[in-house]
Amino acid sequence: MKRTFATTLSRLTKQKPADLRSTLKFLTQAGKGTTLSSLFESGKAEASHIKHIVNILNNDLPDVEFNKKRVDAHYDILMSRLKHVVEKSISGDDMSGARTMPGAAMQLSFQEKFARCHTSESLYSLLLELQVAQKLSRGAMAKIVMNRNFTHLKQVSENLPGFSHEVELAVMVSYRLRGADSNEIYKAYSSRWSNEWHGMTRIAQNLVWKSDHRLGGIAAVTQRMHEIEGWSSADMVGLYQALYSVAHQLPATSSAELTKVQQLFVAALRALSRAVPTSEQAKKNCFAVVRACLENKLSSESSNSSETGASVFQYRFMRRLDDLLQLSVRDAGLRPDVRSAIQDVLDSLHREEEQVRSQMVLKFI
Repeated sequence: MKRTFATTLSRLTKQKPADLRSTLKFLTQAGKGTTLSSLFESGKAEASHIKHIVNILNNDLPDVEFNKKRVDAHYDILMSRLKHVVEKSISGDDMSGARTMPGAAMQLSFQEKFARCHTSESLYSLLLELQVAQKLSRGAMAKIVMNRNFTHLKQVSENLPGFSHEVELAVMVSYRLRGADSNEIYKAYSSRWSNEWHGMTRIAQNLVWKSDHRLGGIAAVTQRMHEIEGWSSADMVGLYQALYSVAHQLPATSSAELTKVQQLFVAALRALSRAVPTSEQAKKNCFAVVRACLENKLSSESSNSSETGASVFQYRFMRRLDDLLQLSVRDAGLRPDVRSAIQDVLDSLHREEEQVRSQMVLKFI
């Protein structure tokens, strides 16, 4: 109440001086009632003052139209879950279709419940159950929605505002849908993905990059790079991890943004991906480089951390990258220019490995 009074007084003081004096005089008139209902019993001459006060009081009320869609979605989810509960209670089946004792399913963990879900219907039921119980985590949501058996994508898309982690769920649903349904979600949420980028999980960010490339090509990818505030080396590494098969088409990076090992990662993908259109093995090698990057946590590095010398993770990544590049450069089907590009990266890697070995020796002297 104190805060409301302060807000109201603040808004009153923002009126024009003449209007302010007139309205305050109206409120403080001798014998004037102090209840809200008494204000509306005033005559026509005081209608302008009443309008000022009502507008100020209404200013802090929720925007009904803005919240209507979210509330509708919330109740749709509740009703859908209720329908599932009633149907399962009548049949005596659990979500997997097996007979179960009353209350037994409630004692299972998410992993146990998830393992019993073999159909889209059972996965959707689990998603609704977690949402209604306010236990829907980002990890559980991704496991359900990205499962290949989950096909209730249209139903989820119609109630996105009613779910927890709405922005990330929209990414997953848009990515898995196709055609007009996917485009509609993409257009509705694209700006929010950029604005809330650093609050999203890595898997959601990867799906955004894949959706950008699928729907708008490299131009859409480049545009989002410029839209994301606080762009970092981790974002650049994440971009290359997501679009490794077209890495050679991505915007060139500044060496100042990345550590030396991250530069090798990017250079390797840019060279290897040039052979992807004509070589299935090249695509597998690109994926293997990305996997090595993830396993050795390259995205978490920064230029400041590299000043202390190479870590075990960095050295292990370089050894794995060396093996993959050696394998790739021996591919007889490579074009000469692609083989030359891979050899250049391999030479740079060997120079960096030699420097790292020298640093490691000095540490033990």
